[in-house]
Amino acid sequence: FDSDTPSVAIIIKGSESDFWNDVKKGALSAATEFNIDITFEGPDNEEDYETQNAMVAQAVADGAQALVFSAIDYEANAEAINAAARAGVYIVGIDSAVNSSLVRTYIGTNNYAAGCMAAQAALDGCEGTLRVGLVNYGRNSANGQAREQGARDTFAQSGRAEIVAGINTLSSAEGSCADTAAMLAMHPEIDILLAFNE
Repeated sequence: FDSDTPSVAIIIKGSESDFWNDVKKGALSAATEFNIDITFEGPDNEEDYETQNAMVAQAVADGAQALVFSAIDYEANAEAINAAARAGVYIVGIDSAVNSSLVRTYIGTNNYAAGCMAAQAALDGCEGTLRVGLVNYGRNSANGQAREQGARDTFAQSGRAEIVAGINTLSSAEGSCADTAAMLAMHPEIDILLAFNE
């Protein structure tokens, strides 16, 4: 960086989660320790990729030298990230990937492996044929897509699991519970729920 106090913008997926509050605490601690000027923000909900894109543009306009970014939408956030990188901002992806080859570093879970592990835990914990209901979040979230694919592949390879139904929900915890209850009412044969959301 070209200053004694580098400017880093951290733009997350949402501001109302224990996970992101913990990330913020860690970032503020590191900023103090390493003499970094940070901003930390995210939209009010984890669906609002347009606000997130506007935050990226504003961070660039404000002179951020680096951007730590967690994408709401793998595709819809890509151009904003590409524009920031082309403006010379160092891009670090965190938690949720974005479809950009200009991201310099990515820190996050191997979501495909996590989905495989979740499905394998269900298989190991139950005997016989499993009738599975999937509860996922964000149809356009790279994390959710990868987790679900890992689970689907593991269930298919087992030869003893049938995915009966699946839902994608971005609503509140209460809304997700209601969506799940509706799926179970429609498919009472489900005997295992695999949820990829918080």
